[in-house]
This record gives sequence, C-alpha cells and structure tokens, in this order.
Amino acid sequence: MQQYSRVSVVAAVVWSCLCVPVLQAQGASWRAEADARIKEIRRRPVQIRVVDSQGKPLAGAAVEVHQTRKAFPFGAAVSTALVRNAQYCDFFKSHFNWAVFENESKWYYNGRGPSQEDYAAADAIVQWCRENSIPMRGHCIFWEPEKWQPRWLTKLDGEPLKAAVEYRMDSAVSHFRGAFVHWDVDNEMLHGSFFKDRLGADIHVWMYKRARELDPNAKLFVNEFNILSVDKDFTAVQTDEYVADIRRLIEQGAPIDGVGIQGHIWSEDILAHPQVVKQRLDKVATLGLPIWISEFDTADADEKVNADRLELVYRTAYSHPAVEGIMAWVFWAGNSWRGPTGGLAHRDWTLNEAGKRFESLMAEWSTNVSGSTDSTGVFAFHGFHGDYSVTRKNADSSLSHDTFTLTAGQGPQVVTLGN
Repeated sequence: MQQYSRVSVVAAVVWSCLCVPVLQAQGASWRAEADARIKEIRRRPVQIRVVDSQGKPLAGAAVEVHQTRKAFPFGAAVSTALVRNAQYCDFFKSHFNWAVFENESKWYYNGRGPSQEDYAAADAIVQWCRENSIPMRGHCIFWEPEKWQPRWLTKLDGEPLKAAVEYRMDSAVSHFRGAFVHWDVDNEMLHGSFFKDRLGADIHVWMYKRARELDPNAKLFVNEFNILSVDKDFTAVQTDEYVADIRRLIEQGAPIDGVGIQGHIWSEDILAHPQVVKQRLDKVATLGLPIWISEFDTADADEKVNADRLELVYRTAYSHPAVEGIMAWVFWAGNSWRGPTGGLAHRDWTLNEAGKRFESLMAEWSTNVSGSTDSTGVFAFHGFHGDYSVTRKNADSSLSHDTFTLTAGQGPQVVTLGN
C-alpha cells in the first residue's frame, strides 16, 4: 500500500520551486523533460550480487530480471461488473493495481432511506479486491452539490439533516474501516454547497475531524474537477480557488492528507498547450500534500486525440514528484459514463487508441533486463520501483528463482543472491 512521507512531500515542493519549469516550451520538449524527471524520481539503481555457498562473488552468472508489479498506483474505477463479468475482471487485473468504486460507496447508492443502509454491492467488490490484493480508495462519504444527494435527504433541514449526516458518517466510515486506504470526504466543495448552506460553514471541518476519529488509518482527501482544465485565456481561477479553499480548511483544523484532482477532459485544448497541466500541478503542489489524479477520462470522437490526451496527462503526472497515483475513471466502453469513445477498450474488449497508448506507457515504465555478473559478482541496472522476480543460471545449468522489492531511496539497492 502507498505510504506517505512528510520528507517526500517537502521534497516535491522543493523540486517544484527549484527545478527549471519543465513545460516552458511547446512541442516535443515537454515530453523529453518529463521523461528526464521520470527517470530521476521513479527509478533507482540496483545491484544484483550473486555469491556462492561460501559467500564469494560469482562472476559471469547469467541473470534475468522481470518487474512483476509497479509500486506506483495506476488504478481505475470499478463497478459491480467486477464480480459478474469475467472479461471485466481479467482486463482490470492485467492493467491496474488500485481500485476506486464508481458509485457503490456513495450515499445515494448505500442510503436508500433514513437509517436504511445497503452495502451488499460494495462488500462484494471489497471482497474481490482483497482476494486479488488490490488497494482501494473510498469515494465518497459526502458529495456537496444538491443534485447528487439521496432524494429523501433533500427534504430535510436543521436537526433532522444534521442527524442524518452524522449517521451517514458513522455508518459508512465504520463499515469500510480497514478496507479503504483513502476516503474522499466531501466531494466537489467548489461546485456545490448543500451541506454548508444548511448546516453552516463549519460542517466541512467537522466532516474531516469526525472521519479521522472513526478511521485514524485512512488518508483523508479533498476531490475536485476543472483543476487541470485549459480555458480560453489560460488562467487558473479554479486551481487557485481550490488551493485557497484547502489552505483555509487546514488552517481551521481539518486533517487533510491528500488532494484529488479529477482530470475529466472535455473540449479543453490541452494538447496545444501541454505546459498548462504541469503548471496546474505545480500550483497544487505548493500545499505540500500528496496529489492523486483521481478520476481521469477523455472521450473525443477522434481516438488519436484521446490517446494523445491520455499520454499528456499520464506522462506529466507520473513525472511530477508530488503526484502519488493516477486513477482512470473509465476503462471499458461497455460501462462508460462518457459514451462509446471513453476508456481504453471497445465494447468487444479490443483496445482503442487510448488503450494501446496506455499499454505502451505501462511497458515503457516497466523494467525487464538480463545480463551477466561482472568480476565482482554484480549485475547492475536501473529499475522502476516495484516488485521483481529474478532468474539466475547456476554453474550446473540449473535455474534459481528469487524475488525482491525495489523501494524508493537514495543510492543503489543491493540484492544479494546466494547458492
């Protein structure tokens, strides 16, 4: 599971402030500069040291190294199709390593009436994710715009509404305690004010504090859309407003652990201005909190446009030291709120252009190398953080198999393999 370090967060801010801004120029330079950052922050040198039964180094030992799992979260939103559609399950497992529930942990899905919870669908997804070692994000405890409230809730006000909010908080967070690594506490506070208008501005701080009391181990997130958007005059009004709102909540005592940026791309011309995506991330990174691209999707009629948008957002986000995860919101056209051109695969599960680009990026950001140990018994390479399998050929031509996990850190990680 992803762990957060105050040191890494501070380093991200320092990086953002001190490094030459990466996307100053238009064209191909944004990619080259992003790639340079990726090589620096997402990889680490490795020394595979092979020794004999007496601990002496073995020169000329053949070694093959294959990455079996990425440390960086490349996830996706899932639905109940996860537990009833074999192709859906297989596609998810072969492409993603984190999950977030598209609807099944939202109040309007769980709370069919006052004190009437139904978590059966969510529990089935939780069980599947646990069985397949998939960490989960919780989305969301509350959703601020009025149109997304359970219908019965909109009829309440005053003490009855407050009691319902308290019940929902205690029920949902307690029910999923230990299952969700993250919780989006109150989704889209810039675009709605249902709870604030009826219960006062302090309700937001209460939500975060109460969620922390109920599940101290869950990382509590804000989440918002239109933060990466490119408007006609390339201003960052909503990005600035988002940062200011988060600062205000923190100053008032809200225990916020991370920032969700949704990344639903519509008609914004981000391809013509690739520098804007990094500039937005830089602004949010000044908060000193981990950033997740929490809900990425794009659905242009032109498949190549979708592929190019995906690459721009993924490559830029993966290259940013403050970004600690990227979640696709749509991956299959057969279960797409963005229509038939959204996601990575057509209804028949053949890859669209965005899917082909996604697979290309995942291959690019994986490490598979082979070679022989040098005179000191060492085979050295640079690898992306994550889990690895190692196969080495012994003097008698037999094969030995080992595993190791490459963690982030300074200097080379030494892995000693003995006979």
